Amino acid sequence: MVRRGPPVPAPPPQGTPLRTVTLREVAEECDLSIATVSAVANGAAWVPEDTRRRVQQAIDQLGYRPNQLARGLKTRRGHAVGVIVSDLTNPFFTEIIRSLSHALRESGRTLLLSDSDHRFEIGDLNLRMLSEGHVAGLVLIGDSIRVDTLCAYVRRPNSVPVIAIERDYEIDGVSCLLVDSELGAYGVTRHLIEQGYRRIGIISGPHEGPGSTTYGRAQRYDGYARALSEAGYKVNARLVAEGNFRYTGGREAMRRLLAGRQRPDAVFACNDMMALGAMEAVRAAGLRVPEDIALAGWDDIPITALTTPALTTVAMPKRQLGSAAANLLNQQLRRGGTHLPVRQMFDAQLIVRQSSGAA
Repeated sequence: MVRRGPPVPAPPPQGTPLRTVTLREVAEECDLSIATVSAVANGAAWVPEDTRRRVQQAIDQLGYRPNQLARGLKTRRGHAVGVIVSDLTNPFFTEIIRSLSHALRESGRTLLLSDSDHRFEIGDLNLRMLSEGHVAGLVLIGDSIRVDTLCAYVRRPNSVPVIAIERDYEIDGVSCLLVDSELGAYGVTRHLIEQGYRRIGIISGPHEGPGSTTYGRAQRYDGYARALSEAGYKVNARLVAEGNFRYTGGREAMRRLLAGRQRPDAVFACNDMMALGAMEAVRAAGLRVPEDIALAGWDDIPITALTTPALTTVAMPKRQLGSAAANLLNQQLRRGGTHLPVRQMFDAQLIVRQSSGAA
C-alpha cells in the first residue's frame, strides 16, 4: 500500500513576499538600537530629526510594515479612533467627520464611527462599546453623551484621550473645540436689523434632552437677544419657537410662528436644517422668502447655496474643527496619552445671500 502524504501547498503568486521584514533588520540596516527604530515607527517625538530620517530611509528600502494587530494586542489599544456623532443625517457633522478622517489617515490612524441619533442612551452605549474595543482615542461631536457617563469614563485608569467638538463638558481630561456662537448669532441678527426688519423671530434648539446642552444652543439665543437689545428692541416671547435641530423641527416651529397673533417679518433659525424646514413652511402658507418673511440659518451646509432663494447663514469652520481634533489627539497620543485638557475657540463667519433680503 502506498501512503500519500499531505498535499503540497501551491506556490505563492508571483510577486508575493516570502517573509516579513523585522524591526531587527531595520535596526541593523541603519546601525541603531531596536528601541530607537521602534520609537520612530511609533511616532515618538523625542527622536532627533536626522535619526528619524535614517530610520525612515531604511524602512522604505527594506519594505518594513508594522504588524498593527500585534501592536494593538501588546498595548491593548489599536490605531483606531472612536467617533460618536449626535446626528449623521446632518451635513454639518458629516463635513467635520470627513475632515477628521482625512487628517487621521495621514497619521496612520483609522476611524470607527457611531451615531447616537440624538439619544443619550445610544450615545452612552456607543461609548462603552468603543472603549471596550481598545481605541486609541475618542472624538465626540455634538450633544451625544451624558456628562456623568463621560465623567465616569475619564476617571478610569485605562481611559484614552477625549476630544469634544461643539460641546463644553467642563470635565478635567476632556478637551473641547468650540465656535463663538454668541458673536456669530449677534452678527446675523444685526444684519437682519440693518435690512430693516423689526419683528425678528428665532427658532432655537431644544431646552431639554439631547441637543439642549450643545454649546451653541444658549449662546446663539444670547447673541440674538443682545443684538435686539442694542438696537432698542426687546425679545418678544411670541416670536420665539423651540426646534430640535432637524428639518421637521424647523418646519413645525415656523408653522407655530406663522399661526401666532403677531407674524414675524424675519426669522433666525439656529441651524440650517431647521432653516430649510422653515422655508418649506413659509411656502406652504402661500408666503415668499424674503418678500414676506426673511430667513437666516446657521452652519453653511452645502445645499444652502443652492436653494431658491439662497440661504443667508453663518459658516462654521467645519474643516478646521475636524483637522484640529485630529491634530490635538495625535499630540496627546505622542505624549503617551496624556489627558491635558485644551479649550479652543473658533470664529464663525456671516454669509449673506438672498433669503435675508440683501441685494
